[in-house]
Amino acid sequence: MREKVKEGYEEGDYEGDYREGRDVREKEKELFEGLFNEISGPEVLDLGCGTGLPFDQYLVDQGFEVKGLDISDKHVKKARENIPEAEFFQGDFFEKEFGDNSFDAVVSFYAIFHIPREEHEKLFTQIREWVKDDGAVLLTLGPEKMDEHRGEIGGEEMLWSSYSPEKNLELLKESGFKILETYTEDYREETHFWVLAQPE
Repeated sequence: MREKVKEGYEEGDYEGDYREGRDVREKEKELFEGLFNEISGPEVLDLGCGTGLPFDQYLVDQGFEVKGLDISDKHVKKARENIPEAEFFQGDFFEKEFGDNSFDAVVSFYAIFHIPREEHEKLFTQIREWVKDDGAVLLTLGPEKMDEHRGEIGGEEMLWSSYSPEKNLELLKESGFKILETYTEDYREETHFWVLAQPE
């Protein structure tokens, strides 16, 4: 699944289809404000950062120190061009090592459902290790239960895998998080499930 996802983002025009000219929407700013209210430091990790736009640029503009991780070489190269103030790495979520309690916040937008759902709890636990005890996380997750769904992004085949929102909340709680807010987003004929949480 990882190789197919990487190939889809390397070959497809995701930036042109989804990020080019896109601003952070008002509801997203509200969710970010909720995140900002829960953290006291500037260090933010973005998992599945893509080209860095618009979210990492928004975070940098708000004064945060951003590190981004993405599986696509093309996206990481573009992110470095787009936002030279941030630091971007190419790699798998489970292979890049960050120390425990390294970040005031961990965010991930439209990315976690591109890894097999059987690995989501492992990722949530890893995120809990990376984020500080007084930190917070802001994530978008799948809106429904799907084992492995095939579709298209930017003209290339893409794969998705997720649990239901209820199951995801259960897994986050089991991984050591307290849920602060959830929001179901309908955008461009797609539905996404946003979660703001903090360490328990």
